[in-house]
Amino acid sequence: MIAPVQNQLAKNMLTHIGVGLALGTAAAYGFWHKVVLTNREERSAFYVKYNANRA
Repeated sequence: MIAPVQNQLAKNMLTHIGVGLALGTAAAYGFWHKVVLTNREERSAFYVKYNANRA
């Protein structure tokens, strides 16, 4: 008879936490560079153009 698997999450808790933190950090890094910095550049270009036309 095969013994049932018990407390698998408790046995590998540090692994699950580490993988979760690593993937979360990678996702946040990707979001920052793909979305936030892109929007910042577009907004900056808009205001440069806007202020040039205003003057």
